[in-house]
Amino acid sequence: MLLILAGVTIATLTGENGILTKASQASEQTEIGEEKEAIKVAYNGVLAANEGKGVSSTELQAELVKNGYNATVTDNGNGTLTVTFESGRVYTINSDGSITVGNNAGGGNTGETVVDGVTIPEGFYHVEGTTVTGGLVISDEEGDDLNNSAGGNQYVWIPVDGIWGEDGTIDDVVNNGKILLGRYSFDSSGIPSEYLGSYKEETQEEHTYGNTIANDIEGFIDSVRQNGGYYIARFEASQNTETNKAESKYDKTVWNSINQPNAAIACQDLYAGVNSDLINSYAWDTAILFIQKYGQSNYSRQGRLQSTLANTGKATDGTNFDVQLNIYDMAGNCYEWTTETYSVSGFPCVLRGGSYDYSIVYTSDRGGSSTSYSYTGYSFRPLLYL
Repeated sequence: MLLILAGVTIATLTGENGILTKASQASEQTEIGEEKEAIKVAYNGVLAANEGKGVSSTELQAELVKNGYNATVTDNGNGTLTVTFESGRVYTINSDGSITVGNNAGGGNTGETVVDGVTIPEGFYHVEGTTVTGGLVISDEEGDDLNNSAGGNQYVWIPVDGIWGEDGTIDDVVNNGKILLGRYSFDSSGIPSEYLGSYKEETQEEHTYGNTIANDIEGFIDSVRQNGGYYIARFEASQNTETNKAESKYDKTVWNSINQPNAAIACQDLYAGVNSDLINSYAWDTAILFIQKYGQSNYSRQGRLQSTLANTGKATDGTNFDVQLNIYDMAGNCYEWTTETYSVSGFPCVLRGGSYDYSIVYTSDRGGSSTSYSYTGYSFRPLLYL
């Protein structure tokens, strides 16, 4: 028995998902973030000194050394620069100023890049012209635009200033405009407070109901802490009939009449190298904070804007689009499944937002339903995190 317990303890500490392994991964991600920021600061410093006329390898290397970083910078001769730190990690500054993790001397998006301080995952592309405060959009198709002309799956970055309770309080959210990852209630004026009620974002250890909960809620929070945000699908889900996975595309038939467990499965394992899941309550409520800061100030209390079911991102009458900061239909079209749990055992699956068939349900509202129930007014959207 003691040998078995010792084996379990070692696995708990050093296995793929062990405590020490996760701590090591978190430490490396922190160091990568610091090195990316060092490159960005040095590059922008030289660019400003040159009045926007470019940055040479020798200038950038000198600036990095001046800022306390032992790094070598190489000009690749194609408009890109390679930066090698003393740690051995290598980065490429592409011709547009974005930063690729790894040696990407050939150009193109062959790794993670950084745009406007936001990490663009490998295999995704920044949609030109979109910014963090206006809703930064990425697509898994190169050359895609806000009209979704290339037909890629599109996601919007939700920037986060910290974690509620760790990096600030409700006062920081209400009075100082901080976007803190948390679970919130909103009053009739759109003012948030800590959510206290019969709904909960459960962990695997706590879970006793039949609904599907977040795959790794602690991992999601850790990712947001390290990366300063997360992505949500720009549109309510449509269905990829070949893979039976969720899409996020404009003017597609909304994937409705699906129960919560199947909606969760449709959001998982969408991509290699980036985590995906059904949206959770932290992601939903914090997205509302983002919208209320930079978009509609009382969006938490926005009711439906259309009275019949429409395709994703498209209004039935061509005018009443529910769109804020490039995010569509959180207040309307369909209620959306989440990984939140309602404490009533028969109705553990939690829906958020508004629906075309009920005019007085708002973006921030919560409602419980059974694990088997599906309906034309019920849809969902995926979540991505690094």
